Amino acid sequence: MSQTSSVPTATDDPGLNGFDSAPADDLLPVLTELSGSGAWARAVLAGRPYNDRDALHTAARRVLAAQSDAEVSAAVDAHPPIGARGPMCEASAREQSAASGADADTTRRLAEGQQRYTEHFGYGFLICATGLSAEQILAELDRRLAMTPEQDLAATREHLARINALRLDRLLEEGSL
Repeated sequence: MSQTSSVPTATDDPGLNGFDSAPADDLLPVLTELSGSGAWARAVLAGRPYNDRDALHTAARRVLAAQSDAEVSAAVDAHPPIGARGPMCEASAREQSAASGADADTTRRLAEGQQRYTEHFGYGFLICATGLSAEQILAELDRRLAMTPEQDLAATREHLARINALRLDRLLEEGSL
């Protein structure tokens, strides 16, 4: 009885083909910046090749779900605070554009709320801010401050997964974050 090889074939998704075939040493720093976690990046790379984007997103979520609370906290801390002024990666600047353009009062409220959040939970506030106004971000910040630590960590993981998915899609579409 002959055995068949299970070598995956290339997909018709050029972005995914490029992702699957790129040298790991080239992708590791990109994925680490994307997620804030070198461990996440290494695990996602180890899962290559992916049959389609859904498989990549599923693997990325599975890796994040398996990370310890400390690893998630470290990934969160790699992201700049919402509304922060000063240098930040292009992806964060784009994702936070509504908050970065907020008026002085809203900026102050965001900073004060994030300080309370960090004091309460021990890690920074993370939200997938793409498409949200500064007021919506403030409302989510208030909602999350009322959560238990367990509930908030679950919400934080979900927002981190959304950010990772958006950035993975941008990487596949444009070749950059």
